[in-house]
Amino acid sequence: MDSPARILMADDEELFLLSTADLLREEGYVVDCAKDGQEAARMLAETPYDLLISDIRMPGNAGLSLIQDLPEPNRDLPVILMTGYPSADTAIQAVNRAVLAYLVKPMEFRELVVQVQRGVAQRRIQRAVAASVRRVQDWAGEMAALAGNPGGAPVQQVLGAMLGRMGESLMDMKHLVDLGAGLEPDGSACLVRNCPRLETYQRIFQEGIAILEQTKGAFKSRNLEDLRHKMEGAVEKSSN
Repeated sequence: MDSPARILMADDEELFLLSTADLLREEGYVVDCAKDGQEAARMLAETPYDLLISDIRMPGNAGLSLIQDLPEPNRDLPVILMTGYPSADTAIQAVNRAVLAYLVKPMEFRELVVQVQRGVAQRRIQRAVAASVRRVQDWAGEMAALAGNPGGAPVQQVLGAMLGRMGESLMDMKHLVDLGAGLEPDGSACLVRNCPRLETYQRIFQEGIAILEQTKGAFKSRNLEDLRHKMEGAVEKSSN
């Protein structure tokens, strides 16, 4: 099971900050609190989070500096902005920084929860994509090592390694498609179908399909042909 999502909430209104954090904890989230932009920036530099909920008008957040350049380990962190003083200027800044949501205080708590759920789902998809890309990179390294040692590995070993890695990658692709299903109603979040990293991942699969097409005549393997069709289906499904 996934561990509880960890949220950082930053707001200089202490009563609102603590009461909202407690309500989110009752929803099953782990919530850390920061009373201003400086404290939030320090925590973002030290701890990985799944979501940032931040007030716009608070000390240490001039010009939305808190989300201007999020540090590792929180690069690409989904952000929900809140304000009791909505303006066209802050709304435009929020849109330009591709924040997840721009909420006006006082807000209905359930409205916040819906956006929190979207943000957490987006973050988990980002992490799943990153993990799957690392897996493909490991696969490429293994294939390069085998290719650099001709005659050192029998054909069965090469095919076994290739089939094993492809099977793992197919499961990654299925997991990503399942995570993304039904979570992109308005197209605003970078989920499975419009994530640039997954596009790279899909291109790698397409190259693998081409390689299998080229080698099927040499190996005369029905298993390889079946695998090629499964890969084609996975790529097609994730693109729809």
